[in-house]
Amino acid sequence: MRLEQLHYIIEVAHSGSITLAADKLHISQPNISHAIAKLEEELGTAIFTRTRAGTVPTEIGRSIIEQAQEIVSRVQHLKETTRNHGSLIQGTLAIGAISGICTSFLPKTLSSFKAKHPNVDLVVQEDHSGEIEEGVRQGQLDLGLVGIPGEYEFKHLSAQQFMVCKILACVGASSPLAGKDKVSFYDIIKHPVIATSEHMRKQLKKYGMPKELFLSNRTEAAKRVVAEGMATCFYLDVSLMIDPYVTTGQIIPIPVKEDPEVTLYWLHARQKPSPACAAFIRELKQQVAHFQRWKSV
Repeated sequence: MRLEQLHYIIEVAHSGSITLAADKLHISQPNISHAIAKLEEELGTAIFTRTRAGTVPTEIGRSIIEQAQEIVSRVQHLKETTRNHGSLIQGTLAIGAISGICTSFLPKTLSSFKAKHPNVDLVVQEDHSGEIEEGVRQGQLDLGLVGIPGEYEFKHLSAQQFMVCKILACVGASSPLAGKDKVSFYDIIKHPVIATSEHMRKQLKKYGMPKELFLSNRTEAAKRVVAEGMATCFYLDVSLMIDPYVTTGQIIPIPVKEDPEVTLYWLHARQKPSPACAAFIRELKQQVAHFQRWKSV
């Protein structure tokens, strides 16, 4: 008995036809018929009945096929266990991530992943979503963690949504907006702003001409200016939960009336991700789930 024979009978049962099963498995019909006949001979029983309607499992055949599915599944699980064992996964994993992800659940994901997979060298690049998407498309990054407002189609890449975040307006404690429960974009553009992304610049310009006080793509530099009460800046809600400026009251996050949101995705090349990339995505899923539960408390 060979493992491929079990694959053959499972596919024939699923297809209801030896011809269709042979096409799907990319082998010749005589080969698959011969392999099934040899298995039936070895087991001493007929697995299928050939009828005009197709190839149908016998009563005992249905039981054999069910057990064959269990065996194939266990073998696959064994292969996955071996392939994904931390000490066996090696190489370099290049990850691109937006600032809001870098300052929220990514650090814990990185440390947990590294503890489980010590032979993987991690390289993390903080950048804007557009640059990260292009880096993944060009093969410079193995995995991208991006934030996109509204609907978006990633061309020639595999992408999966994993979280939706609110964009909050952040002001210093001495800002004239600090006492408000909510602010509108109309309120915001009356005061100096720091728009750290092109998306926020476009968003603000819908309501007037924003007074950009400080041109910077650096999160930390912008936060220091905001903490002084000199301007309003925008951050994802997830990135502010453990932010020291927020926890010490130097920066006050305020909901925006227009309720802007950003959808977070992970993306990689369309071909099957490397074992390291697949393992990192699994770790990311776990950490995001923990983060969301903590967020809801």
